[in-house]
Formats: sequence, C-alpha cells, structure tokens
Amino acid sequence: MSQDFMDPEIFADFILEAKEHLETIEPNLLELENSPDNLSLLNEIFRPMHSLKGASGFLGLNRINSLAHKAENILDELRKGEMSVSSEIMDVILSATDALRQMIDNLDVTGQEGDVEIASIVEIIDAIMAGGGIAAPAPSASEEEQPREQQEDSSSDDDSADSSAAQSAAERVFVNLEPYALTAFGEGHLRDFVEEARDISENLNAGLLELETNPHAEGDLVNDLFRYFHNLKGNSGIIGFAELNSLTHEAETLLNKVRKGEMPSSHALVDLLLVVVDYIDAMVERIDATTGVATPVRIDDLLERLQKAVTEGIIDAPARPAGQQTAAQPEAPQESAPAQQEPSSAVAPGVDPDDLNVFRDTVSQQFESIRIALAELSKDSSQKDFVDALFRSLVTVQNSCGYMGLEETKVYAERTAKLVDQARSSDLDFSLMTDLLEQECAILKDMVDAQLTQLSSPAASTGADDAAEPAGDSPAARQAGKTEPPAAPVQKEKTAPAAAPAAKPAPAPRPSAKPAPKPAAPKPAAPAKPAAAPQAGGAAQPPAGNDQQAVHKGKSSSTIRVDHEKLDHLMNLIGELIINRNRYTMLARRLEGETDVNVADVAQNLTETTYAMARISDDLQDTIMKVRMVPVSSVFSRFPRLVRDLSRKSGKEVELIMEGEETELDKSVVEVIGDPLVHLIRNAMDHGVEPEEDRIAKGKRPKGRVWLRAYHKGNSVAIEIEDDGKGIDPERMREVAVNKGIISPEEAKSLDDREAMELIFAPGFSSAETITDISGRGVGMDVVRTNIKNLKGSVSIQSEIGKGTRFILSLPLTLAIIDALMVNVSDETYAIPLDAVSETTKIEAERLTDVNNRKAVTLRGEVLGIVTLSELLGLEGTTEDDEVLSVVVIHDNDRRLGLVVDRLLERQEIVIKPLGEYLGDLRGISGATIMGDGSVVLILDPHEIYLMATSKAV
Repeated sequence: MSQDFMDPEIFADFILEAKEHLETIEPNLLELENSPDNLSLLNEIFRPMHSLKGASGFLGLNRINSLAHKAENILDELRKGEMSVSSEIMDVILSATDALRQMIDNLDVTGQEGDVEIASIVEIIDAIMAGGGIAAPAPSASEEEQPREQQEDSSSDDDSADSSAAQSAAERVFVNLEPYALTAFGEGHLRDFVEEARDISENLNAGLLELETNPHAEGDLVNDLFRYFHNLKGNSGIIGFAELNSLTHEAETLLNKVRKGEMPSSHALVDLLLVVVDYIDAMVERIDATTGVATPVRIDDLLERLQKAVTEGIIDAPARPAGQQTAAQPEAPQESAPAQQEPSSAVAPGVDPDDLNVFRDTVSQQFESIRIALAELSKDSSQKDFVDALFRSLVTVQNSCGYMGLEETKVYAERTAKLVDQARSSDLDFSLMTDLLEQECAILKDMVDAQLTQLSSPAASTGADDAAEPAGDSPAARQAGKTEPPAAPVQKEKTAPAAAPAAKPAPAPRPSAKPAPKPAAPKPAAPAKPAAAPQAGGAAQPPAGNDQQAVHKGKSSSTIRVDHEKLDHLMNLIGELIINRNRYTMLARRLEGETDVNVADVAQNLTETTYAMARISDDLQDTIMKVRMVPVSSVFSRFPRLVRDLSRKSGKEVELIMEGEETELDKSVVEVIGDPLVHLIRNAMDHGVEPEEDRIAKGKRPKGRVWLRAYHKGNSVAIEIEDDGKGIDPERMREVAVNKGIISPEEAKSLDDREAMELIFAPGFSSAETITDISGRGVGMDVVRTNIKNLKGSVSIQSEIGKGTRFILSLPLTLAIIDALMVNVSDETYAIPLDAVSETTKIEAERLTDVNNRKAVTLRGEVLGIVTLSELLGLEGTTEDDEVLSVVVIHDNDRRLGLVVDRLLERQEIVIKPLGEYLGDLRGISGATIMGDGSVVLILDPHEIYLMATSKAV
C-alpha cells in the first residue's frame, strides 16, 4: 500500500517503534521456549505484538496489521492456557516475526510493505488455531484489505460467500456476521472511541454537505474530510474493528484522489461518501462498550463501489434511503430485476418476501414467548425472569413492526411494553396485571395478524396501508437498519414498486432468518432484519431514514467536554470550601473547650463563616451549571443533512437557515430535544412548505425556507422552527377535530383561533389529506408536546395563512435547580416556577366580574382571567370570605392567568425531583422538591394549570 499521503514524521516514528517491539519480542520468544510456563514472559511478548498491530492499523498498513493480529491471536491462546508452548508454535511465531521485520525494513527503505510471503505463515497459524492440519491458503483479501481478519474459520467463510465466488481474491471481503470482541483496553477506552467516532461522523456529515454546496471549494475542506476518515481508520484499527477500518480506509483512499486533483468532487461522490457515513454510524452504534463486543455489518457491496471509484473513476450514485426519491426523480440508474429472483409466494407489491418471512417467524416466536410468560406469571407473579422475558418480547414485536412500517401496531406494542416496564420498575404485583396484559397482548396479536394478511396479499395496494409507514421512516426501522445494512436494496415506492438490481439480488446478503430473534437481548433497539429494505438503486445502504438516524445517534453521550479554566475555578472553590469547613471545626472546638466563651464573638465568626459558605455554594452551583451547559449546535448540526434528504424525498427545494447555534442549554436538555425538532422540521417541510409550482403561483420565491433558531428568553431558552409555507387554517383544524371525534361541534365553536391551532397536538390528529412517508399519520405532534412537557417546557404556535407557521419551544436552562415562588394554598405549600410568574398583586374581591361564566378582573387595562388555585387542584378553599385576594399572575407564552392563593410566601431556589412512576403523570404538577425541614413541596406546571383553568386542554 502506498504511503505517499502519510505524515512523514508519524511514519518514521512508527518504523522506529516497530523495530523496538520486534527486538523485544525475539529474545523473549527464545527464552519462552526454555521456560514454557512463564506467564509473565508471555505477557511481555503479547504486549509489543499488540502494540505493533494497533499502530499498523492506525497507519493503514494492512499486511503488517493482519500478520501481527494472527500472531497476537495465537499468543493470546497461550496466555489463556488454551494451548501449550511447542516447537511448532515457536517456529511459526518466529517466522511471523521475521516476516514483520522484513516488511518494516521495506517500509524504511521504499515506503512500501513489499511482497513478503505471509500466506504460508497465515495458513499454519490458522491450522494451529483450528486444531487441525495445514489449512488451504487464505484469500489475500485478509492480507491486503483487512486489518482484522475474519477467517478463523475459513471453511465457514467460504461456504457463506458462495455468491461471491467469482470475485478475485484481492476484491473479496469476508465479513463475519457474528459478534466478536474488540481489543480495547477496557470499557473507558471503548467509550472514548465511540464518543470520538460520533463527533467525527457529525463533522463528516457537515463537511460533505458543504462540499456538495460548493463542489469547487475543495482545498482545506477536502483535507479536513480526509483527516476525519484517516483518524477513524486509525482508531478502529487500534481496537481491531475490521469492517470499520476497511470502510474508512477505502473512503480515505477515494478522498485522497480528490485532494490530489486526480478526481473532481461531484454530487455522486458526496452521495457515496454520505452512505459511508451512514454505515459508520451503524457500526459505531453496534459497539457494546460494556462487554467490548462489536456486531459487524455486511459491507461487501459498498466496498466494491468505493474500490471501483478509486480504480476506475466511476462512481455509482448510491440509492437514497427509503422513499428518499420519487419515481420521477431517480437518483441512480436502475437495473431490472429478473423475475426468477422473486419467490413464488405471493406478497403485496413492494414487500420483500424474505423480509416478510423473517418478520412472520420473529413475531410468531415472540408471541409464543409472551404466551408462556403470561401463563407462568398467572401461576406465580414473583418470577422476575418471566417478567423480563415478557418485556423483551414486547420490545422485539415493537421494533419489528416499526421496521416493517406498521406504525400503529408498533405504537400499541410500545405502550404495552411500557406498561410492563413501569410495573416491574415499581415492583408492582403482576398478579394484578395478568388479565389486563393478556387482553392487551391478544389485541396486539390480532393487529399483527391483520397486517400480515394484508402484507401477504398480492392484491394489497401499496398506498392502502395507512397504518404502515414505510420501513425507512419509522424510528424502529432506523435502528434496525443499523443492525445489518443490506447489500442490495429494493425500492418501495407508493407510486410504483421498482425492481431490484439484477447483479445483486436483495436476499443474497442476508445470512439467514436466524438473526430475527436477536432483539430479545437486553439491547432491543437493534432488531434483526424483519422488514423490507425499501430503497432504490443498487448501492448497499442502511435502510434507515437519515432524518431519525441523525437524531438517534443514539444513545446519550456519557461524556462532556469542559474548559480547563472551569475546572481550575472548581478546584479553587473546593479549596475555599475546605477552609470554611476548618473554620467551623475551630468554632466547634472553641465552644467545647472554653468555659468562658464570648458569645457575641462566636456568633459573629459563625455568621461570617456562614455567609462565606453561602457565597461559595452559590459560586459552586453556578460553576457546575456552566460545566453542564453545551451549545445547541451539537443538535442543530444534524439537521442540514435531514433537510437535504427530505428535500430530495419530497421533491421540494428547501433552504435551512440556522441561527443562535452558540446558545447553551443543560446537557440533559440538549440530549432529548432532537426528537421533537425532527418532528417539527418534517412537518414544516411536508405540510408547511408548498410545492414549487404552488409557491410561484402565490408570488413566493421557488425555494422554501425553514428557520431553526435558538435564543435566551429570561431564564429560559427558546427554540423556534419557522417556515414560509401556507400556514395553519384554524377553521380547518376545528373541522378535522370534529370529524375525528376529538372534540364536539359545540366545543369547536367555543375555541378561539389560537386554541384551534393547538388541536394539532391532540393524539391522532392529522389534517393531512394524504399520508406520506414523511408525515401525516397524527403520531408526531403529540410526541412533541409530551417530550417538551417532560423537560418542564412548553410549546406554542404562531401562524398566518399564506405566510407561514412558527413553533416556539420554551425550555428551562437546566432541569436541576430553579427559582420558584412559594405560595400557601389550603394549608399546603406549593412552588410556582419563577420564570412563569409575571407579577404578584392584591385585588379586592368586589372587583371580580363574570365573563363567560368565569371570574375576571381588569388589571391595568387588561382583562385578566382569575381562578382559585384550591378549586383547580381540588382542595378545600379558604379564601371565599376574603375581601382582599392574593393573586399570582402567571403567563403561558403570551397568555396570562391570575391564580388566587391563600398566602404569598417567598422566592426560593429549589431542587427539582421527579414524581416517579408510582404517582404517574399528575395534571398540573411537574415535580416535587424537598425543603430544608425535610417536607416535600409539589411544583406546579404553569402550562398545565392554564389548560386546566380554561378546560380546553387537548
């Protein structure tokens, strides 16, 4: 492999270090032959061999990496006691060392590894590892292309790769579909790798989108992209993640040709590299840092495309993710699939028969597990293993249905699984729930059976499955898509099902239906392939809508970057804290040891120390809060890719304008706002922005615009999603809500326009005339409100017909500590978040008037609705005879409401604690706090209080 784009200094350091490793290994090997039971000697040999393997992987020296890894494997077996030291083993390790030395010398002289013969050494090592005779020569792909070979059972690999037998050895890539252990140095090392890989992925997405926008502005941009791939290649080589190393190596090689000017950048190139980034995300998410195990992904087809682009300069435009393009706008040439590749069993158009069979087998197994679990729990409800099995099976059904696009069924399964999870988390007696769960599971099974019948019917229309979202568009599908990206997808369009490529039949890459039950494992988010991969073109691509993948980068990050100056300040504060602690100790000793104590002097010292402690604790709290704050750009950076992909999918040209990316929020808030933002952006692009011809007819610019902005608003942060589309028609909202039975006609008439628009947040509400694979099923906006409410925030709408719509999310800076106004109601203390308090005032009771059967008062020229908080919370009232009422004026966005309380107490900083699963979701209550005397005070939710007061909560 040519090293012409390597850093010469790094390269020279590697050669020097490699020679030192070999000089350490050889004498120790000779000594080991005389002392075969010396474990410490084995470790002394293993460590430098492991280091040599990692460093060579980092530099992409695949032949050295492959041989060093083979030798490391056999040394590891000796360390474990699985093998005994023998002359045959010593000979082969010494031969491997000689070959490694020769390749290192070649690198030193020529910059190339050279044609050193290593195949025979690999054969002998494979034979020893297999416990048999000399194996057949291993394909050179493991030498040339893979830093970590997947050939420890070469005969098995050959059997599984019959379909690729025509490929040359140099092009052939063996991918072990079974999980294997990585060679990291502990859980912390792997977590660091995963964090860095996610950062690199975000940078690659942003950089590639910029390159697509400005294909001629290469220079530093291409160098940056190259460096990202190069770093990830090296890191994956160190931990022995073969597939990731091979993929990033090929992508790096392709980019190297671009930066050398040997190949121009193009849309096709960006598309291909974005597919690579999708695969990188898929593989990173399949790393279990706790166990150190990675589940590999089949990447044969994608590697072939990358190699073809490098060697021939021909870039096959990869397929877009499911539904990403319309039939009228194909992204890449498509070949016809021969009819003989279709199984004889009849299925609905656009449904992959193999996927349907796997899905049928999976749900059948899971429902049998559910039946057994419920039967056992009905006998003995304390059997935790069966409770856990029941939960896992429901999650598997949920994910499998999501992958197949059966959104309604998936939601039902998810609710049932959550019911089980909440019960087991709260140690509820399952004997109280078995009857209910049996009914729920029976309904779920009927729903799945009905969908199976529909999917199995060749007469079923692809557009008739209103409950079935295309596989690439559901969250479960995206996760499932990460488990095993298919090498040859099949397009599933609502207009006309497309054919699969002839050269790569869709079912070929799938090893078998056996992986289907894997979601039953504790990590159910990655089900095996129970569904079709609805893509066009012929490129291997995870069948995951990139929109959700962008947000589910999954798993919340376990690390945070902190400016060292903040840490220095924290250390200073800790020092001051210790000094004040010592002052308290001295005061205590003085009080204990002295008989004639000057009380005034001690009181003064105690007061000073207490004030100092209060100052330090305030500063400490403020600094810790700042440490937890991260810019929203970490979330915003994912959405240019989302908008790009949705633009292609919908056929609408849309420009995303982001503002206020530097605005900071608490890390825990940033981690969970991704899902709501995805729903809102999808809605804006699908329902808000009009098609180009409609915009031109209305005198608007042809390209639509969506704004995503963040800014500080008092002690909270506002995030706005705005579009310049057609807006929301309140009358249309009322009509749809009545037709769907969400509200009655009388209730619809009493709603003002603002309240009518808020009907969009009602579960199941959708004003879309046609359901697309982007949105329109009425399962998104209620999720937005629920998620924002869980964050102690609120969401509001501003819209003007023909001009556009703006959604405003108001979020707290932190979920931990807030300022609150303490009030007394019916001899109970409650906390009202100070952010929601406009003012407090006293009002004479005689000033109250009735407006539409509600109390109101004119306050400084504004008609203000008044409610008694005790009545609203169902408490015994004590203010009926009061002549002067204590009123707290709260605001919900720009709406105001007066709450009558018994007594205003004080402003206080409180620590928010969740209510827990046992109490559930209490209306009007967002959490609780513990006071200094140990008493528990409930925290009111101003948004819920307003909705309860107006009796129009949706």
